[in-house]
Amino acid sequence: MSTESTCNFNSTDCKGIIRPITNNTKIPITQKEFILVGMKLCQTHYNKFIVNETHSLKYNEICSHLKHDEYQSQSKNPDKKSKNFNLRKVPKRLISILNLDETAKICSLCRKKTDSDPDYNMLEEYNAPISRKKNDSDNILKVGNHTYSFRKDVLYTGEELKQFESDYQEIITQLTIIDEISLSGKIKKMSNILYKNQRILGQKTIYDPDEFKNMLEIEDADLIGFFDELYQGTNPNTKSDKTNNNNKKKLVSLCYFLASINNKYINGIKADIGSYLETSGASPASIDTLSNIGLSVSRKTVNRQKTLISENHQNTVKSYCLQNIEKMFVLNIDDYHNIHRRN
Repeated sequence: MSTESTCNFNSTDCKGIIRPITNNTKIPITQKEFILVGMKLCQTHYNKFIVNETHSLKYNEICSHLKHDEYQSQSKNPDKKSKNFNLRKVPKRLISILNLDETAKICSLCRKKTDSDPDYNMLEEYNAPISRKKNDSDNILKVGNHTYSFRKDVLYTGEELKQFESDYQEIITQLTIIDEISLSGKIKKMSNILYKNQRILGQKTIYDPDEFKNMLEIEDADLIGFFDELYQGTNPNTKSDKTNNNNKKKLVSLCYFLASINNKYINGIKADIGSYLETSGASPASIDTLSNIGLSVSRKTVNRQKTLISENHQNTVKSYCLQNIEKMFVLNIDDYHNIHRRN
């Protein structure tokens, strides 16, 4: 299976899990030139081109019996549409006398009328239906957890019933509703990860888009594709690479801001903005104004952060030196003229 996890249509309509098109996928005949084996479709496009199209073709099927209109006009409800007559493949015993292909389908009305029509039941090739015997356990077929009893007037083969069961299970599989996590649910999951990273693990804010995306997807499989979905919302196909890279960086900031709205203690990016404003000479009032609109921490928080950095500076330098001791050498400046290396 390809490592690519995007829909072949790659549009803003793409939603849901990615489904590969395999040799086992029943592609509707109207889509065989359009949907090919090996393609990948999101749930939206899979439903559109596979599930819904299959249902549409089934819904619009008509009875292939040559006398269908005649039989229908003789019925009690002549205006009733054929699709309500339960279309099925032509029974093998009737294929030769009806001159139909084995894949053709006829309705229940035509199946019943054919057996009482002299035009057919008097033919030499005609085979009458086998009646079901009462209390005959041989007329019960079990397929998996399902039990089938034969029709009162017609005996179907085991192979036919197995095919019915296979078709039924295929439809059930296609109609299964995907329990996809909502956008709000994904934001909550992202917030929990960012809170843990900042408040429990003491990690710094991640600004690199690729690193940020990988971090989310490694921490929670439900967030796979979340950042990519946000990125597709920026309409990247119409923009330059430079603009797209800048938009990715903006999306990282957006994710942190969304998380901070969900949990106020996720304030790493706001603290960085507040520190930058303070060192750039911004007034305390302007910092507090940006804090009120949710873009920065308050001036008091900036001051507390400065104090904390100052108190930890010695330990920070010591830790850095210990980590890089093999790459370090000490120079002794003599009267600011000669520099001597200390061995």
